[in-house]
Amino acid sequence: MFTQIKAFFGIGLGLSLVVSLLFNYSQSTITKNLSTQLITSNLTVESLTAKNQTLDNQMQALLLDRNVAQQAADKNQREVMKLRRDALVKVKEVRTVIQDEDCYSQPLPDSVIERMHYN
Repeated sequence: MFTQIKAFFGIGLGLSLVVSLLFNYSQSTITKNLSTQLITSNLTVESLTAKNQTLDNQMQALLLDRNVAQQAADKNQREVMKLRRDALVKVKEVRTVIQDEDCYSQPLPDSVIERMHYN
């Protein structure tokens, strides 16, 4: 009876060892697969980080270009407004100078009216 217990214990221990080895092999395979996936994921993250940095640099350059263009547009608008004010002043000066002249009460020709862009 004691030998039967030893035999069952030995068989149980052997089965336990085989199951343990199979489990360790399975875990080793899973670990290798996960390690490969981790390496791939890290490469993807690095690639996306580099791409993100490139896009950030492009965005900064575009923002700088936009700011420069806005400053130029603002300057241009100021110059246009100044030219319009100057034109109105000149028109008032001309009207003041010619108000006593004969041509003051005469209508302007259509060709002259078409060329007037001061308003």
